[in-house]
Amino acid sequence: MKKLVVLVTYCAVACHTLPVIAARVWTDSRGAYTLEADLVMFNDATVILQRGDHELVAIPIDALSEEDRDYLESSDAISAAKQTSEAAQTWVLNNGVEVTGRIVDYTARDVTLQRRRRRIYVNDRVLENLPTFYQELVPAIVAHVEQLPQADRRSLEAWLVRQRAQPRTFHLEGVILETENGDEYAIPFFLFNDDDLKLLHPGWDDWEAAWGRDDVNAAHEWAFLLESLAAARYHDRRVQREIAMLQLKLKAVDVGLTSLWEVTLYPLPGQHLPPQWVVVPGRDSRQATDTALQMNPGFAAGPVRRVSR
Repeated sequence: MKKLVVLVTYCAVACHTLPVIAARVWTDSRGAYTLEADLVMFNDATVILQRGDHELVAIPIDALSEEDRDYLESSDAISAAKQTSEAAQTWVLNNGVEVTGRIVDYTARDVTLQRRRRRIYVNDRVLENLPTFYQELVPAIVAHVEQLPQADRRSLEAWLVRQRAQPRTFHLEGVILETENGDEYAIPFFLFNDDDLKLLHPGWDDWEAAWGRDDVNAAHEWAFLLESLAAARYHDRRVQREIAMLQLKLKAVDVGLTSLWEVTLYPLPGQHLPPQWVVVPGRDSRQATDTALQMNPGFAAGPVRRVSR
């Protein structure tokens, strides 16, 4: 049995136009599954595509046809992906602060604050020397962690005075925002609004687990998926769901002999797993659904779509 694993993100109406070129038909290496979609981004391992209904899909490049793999080496494909990946994004955080840059990775890092000689230092950098947006984020970070009634500069100063010049360190989990000049800043998850957070956070556990087992390649792949999702979210504010996995499972004898069905599965309560799109052969939708559920215990069946004759 051949298994093609594809990552899917659900999207809705685009708010900004992605710099994509005309849609083309992409095919898996067996010729059993096709998808008409625009190219969004790709790296050495994965290509991100956008269908006409604004759903995004991430497909392993080695699972594509030879023609598609050759296309990704063309100047047209490289140019289109570069436009998307390098486009600046503006995010409005839950405190109203606007940040501009590109979300490029997850991060877990310490931020140390200290007041000495009447100056505030953030990781030994003078607060006033940081970008304006980050000067506004620092009081919000402290107010959230220390449960201060106000998240402003005056409250930050008063809190630091009470620390008697002793440094205080906060461990932050969130994403890296890369600004236009290449500097990187940690934006903690708790500063994002709920809609953005539910899209950006789900890959965090897998990213952290990858680094925990020293799997650098897996960690970089999760970072790429986050970067792609952030770019898509900026251009399409109605992205609705976390990244799901699509499983294309076929035996050679199935190809061309039976219908293929795409069965959407949702995790049952308590299952901290992404939704699944399982493509399986079957005489009808009921048989396909039963097969998909047998392959994925802990899920409930959702919509079913026929994807071949």
